[in-house]
Amino acid sequence: MARSIAWLGALARFLFQTLEAARWLPRAGRRVALRVLLKQVWFTALQALPIIIVLSSILSFLVISQAVRELGRLGATELLGRLMVVAIVRELGPLLTALVVAGRSGTAIAAELATNKVMGEVNALEGMGIDPLHYHVLPRFGATILSVLGLIIVFDLTAIFSGLVAAGANGMTGARYFEIVLASLTFHDVWLTVAKALVFGIIVGVIPSFHGLAVHGSPTEIPVAASRAAVGSILAIFLCSGLFVLLLA
Repeated sequence: MARSIAWLGALARFLFQTLEAARWLPRAGRRVALRVLLKQVWFTALQALPIIIVLSSILSFLVISQAVRELGRLGATELLGRLMVVAIVRELGPLLTALVVAGRSGTAIAAELATNKVMGEVNALEGMGIDPLHYHVLPRFGATILSVLGLIIVFDLTAIFSGLVAAGANGMTGARYFEIVLASLTFHDVWLTVAKALVFGIIVGVIPSFHGLAVHGSPTEIPVAASRAAVGSILAIFLCSGLFVLLLA
């Protein structure tokens, strides 16, 4: 228990230091940081689009196909919109997207930073008077937030249009489908989805960076850091998702 508390304290301190570093990013380093951020967005968001689109399409098609059939038998097809909004757009969309990013990009961030630490790049930056948080952490921190937010939007839009295909295949008109879904979508659902995107993006940006820079110098620590980053990120995502349900849903 004491070890877990100490780990949480160190992680919170690392997050605070990262936010503080954003305030003191020198003008000369902004261009470099922006270049690294764009490369991270390319890897984290754009290259992950195919898996997000496929995952969202299959999930939405399966769920809506079954829902149209079962709710149609009960004469309660108006509940289809709420099912789409609550189960997929608001809950599964952010959760699955964050898990994909954590498993794919979180481990890569941890492994990359751990390799840089082992190879002496972090110490070299410090020797030149460059804060590693400015060069290594801040761009990845910003990129994961932007990427998770963008991918969640793609996931939800894909799910809605895949649901349209599923509904049409089961006898529901497109006009009726969109009428039900749009009537169920509220501002509360939108801002809750955005809030989850920000929180999950912070998690995937901070925890892998923390574990990556926590290695001491042995190459055998690199896979350990990547594993801890993945496990820690996934656990934190599930815990925060549960807290959202308890406090705000």
